[in-house]
Amino acid sequence: MHCVILCTYNGEKYLEKQIRSIMEQDREDFCLLYSDDGSSDSTQAILQNMQEKYGKRMMAFPRPMKTGSPAKHFLSILSALAKGEVEIDNLEYIFLADQDDDWFPDKLSKTISAIGEEERKFGESLPILCHTDCALVNTEGKLLAKSYRRYQKLPGASYRFSRLLLQNHVTGASVGINKAMLQYCKEIPEQVKMHDHWLALLANCFGEIQYLPYATYAYRQHGENVLGAKKASVLKECEERLAASKEKDKEDSIHTSYRALFAQGRELKRLFGEKIPEEKKKVLEAFLSLEGKSRLGRITTMALFGIYPYPLYRGIGAMLFLDS
Repeated sequence: MHCVILCTYNGEKYLEKQIRSIMEQDREDFCLLYSDDGSSDSTQAILQNMQEKYGKRMMAFPRPMKTGSPAKHFLSILSALAKGEVEIDNLEYIFLADQDDDWFPDKLSKTISAIGEEERKFGESLPILCHTDCALVNTEGKLLAKSYRRYQKLPGASYRFSRLLLQNHVTGASVGINKAMLQYCKEIPEQVKMHDHWLALLANCFGEIQYLPYATYAYRQHGENVLGAKKASVLKECEERLAASKEKDKEDSIHTSYRALFAQGRELKRLFGEKIPEEKKKVLEAFLSLEGKSRLGRITTMALFGIYPYPLYRGIGAMLFLDS
């Protein structure tokens, strides 16, 4: 039995359509474990109505307190599953779902097949994270881009640890993991930028990241998105970086983002420092040392250890503007 984790918060507008797209997959060997984080709209009523429709294939996660963020929301459920606090018979693979996307009918089938192939190749004891591309649609479901990855000018299957510390390429709603990967989710980090970034770091350190270069769902772009998607370009990136250096609010936002990355790196060291492979441990230490360095020192260290985002203009921007 596979498990799809759906986390919700004030998601009434698109939730029913999303649940239907999940429950009407081309296979039925899964359950939908849903959790609401204290919605004030009709989200909880929609969840209850949908559970009445789909019966035992949907189950509510008992939430003792509000988490306050998507990252802690997802990670707390993964932790509960890893600790056996939620019982699912013959649990195999675990998938994440956002409240406002639209899954393609074969999303689970394709990802399950891919994870199974990796397990046959490396063994079931190796942690595996599989993720895919997605299409980008607007509020009405009109196609904006067939490939989110190309739209954002993200690399293909490049998962160098030094780059991943600074730039995440894994979108949470596309993620599927095996039980070996789940065991690394028992501990909930105190500070984490996003749950998908955290899972990608764990998979890179201790297992394998697999990427399927095709869309398995439609990511809906709207004003309430937690992340959102903006088309990437060299000129736009440079303009935004330079403008941010002149505008205090934008500059503070960039620095806050970098501080969150450093905090996440410190959590990785705190929770798994002794288990991280030696070469990656050196890279992590170099990354964390950037906080106390001069601009020249940061540029030198980033170049030496390959700690910069893709593509090149983003890497140059990070070297010039990264600050603690």
